[in-house]
Amino acid sequence: MTVPLAHPFDNSDAVLVEAAKRGDLFAWERIVRRYQEPIFRVAYLIVRTSDLAEAATRSTFVRAYRALPSMEPGTAVMPWLAKIVAGEARQQRRESGRTKVSSRPAERSDSPQIPASAVPGIEASQSLTPLECAAISGAFDRLGEDDRLIIATRYLFGLSRTDAAAALSIASVVLDEHLVTAMKNLRKRMASA
Repeated sequence: MTVPLAHPFDNSDAVLVEAAKRGDLFAWERIVRRYQEPIFRVAYLIVRTSDLAEAATRSTFVRAYRALPSMEPGTAVMPWLAKIVAGEARQQRRESGRTKVSSRPAERSDSPQIPASAVPGIEASQSLTPLECAAISGAFDRLGEDDRLIIATRYLFGLSRTDAAAALSIASVVLDEHLVTAMKNLRKRMASA
């Protein structure tokens, strides 16, 4: 049996997903390459170590590949993968016996950086000194897991409000409420630095 491949010039998620569902491993590989880094970053926000984040990322793509047949047509790939990786990362953390990871310092080499423009009161065009950028990043690192995940899902990964809510398995209005609280906590952390 011949597997119809994805069109070589159409790299849209929808085409790649449909081709991967039909068994096109090259299409699945393109999806993995496209989302590997952002999925690693989501995992890292939860587990806070590179080794566990890498393990969660690998298991996410294995689980996602197995779940492809049940993926609804038109489902956005990044929120779908983010939802899977959140569960996988939490499982990795539980299995490693790490229950208080949010209080440990982050590994600076791969720690996701929160863009300054995500902090209310800072304009995207405003240039910041390295010290100010470090203060924002440090405040972000000191947030709890839920706050980091809410802010990163919405701003760092650039997901729409609807996609961010879907990735976190919450209603959009609940996302808004949690985001307001998370941003207040970030501003408090910045003020206390």
